[in-house]
Amino acid sequence: MEDRHVVIIPIEIDAEKESSYLDAWQGAAELMAAQPGFIRTYMFRTTVPGSRFPLVNVAEWESAAHWEAAMNVCPMLGQQMAVAHASNYRAIRTVLPPHGSG
Repeated sequence: MEDRHVVIIPIEIDAEKESSYLDAWQGAAELMAAQPGFIRTYMFRTTVPGSRFPLVNVAEWESAAHWEAAMNVCPMLGQQMAVAHASNYRAIRTVLPPHGSG
């Protein structure tokens, strides 16, 4: 199993601030992508109306140390548009489709 560090960030945000937040996030994500140990990031939008967390960011890093170092340059820290609930995870199980299935 790959030993990657995953950060999952459910985001509480008012609908009228979402577009500005996503613009700021895009710039921050591009900066983070240039940091050592960055693998990828995704931003998800809920399909459930009224969800407490309309946005969820998932980022993969080579290690917790890489993520922690990158946080020193992250421009999203201290932003006032949303409440982000970051948590750090390590994959403990993976399920893939059976070999040969299409």
